[in-house]
Amino acid sequence: LPLVAQVRKEPNNRLYFLHEDREAPGHFVFYEIFASRADFDAHNATPHVTAWFARLPDLAEGSVKVARLQVLGNELSKGDLQ
Repeated sequence: LPLVAQVRKEPNNRLYFLHEDREAPGHFVFYEIFASRADFDAHNATPHVTAWFARLPDLAEGSVKVARLQVLGNELSKGDLQ
């Protein structure tokens, strides 16, 4: 997907993976880490992400769930990953 490559090029993107559930085809999970909450917010405002959000109602069945996680036991957890 072009979206994955575009996001990985964003400044302060630390990690970005798109997964598809093998037991539930069509169920996708994005796992992403940015240097700070401000970087994550800036990511969500980029043209490629806002275009993706606009397409979601046509691509997804049901709602989109966002879970904010804290990295534990890693140097990244000392940063602004909230």
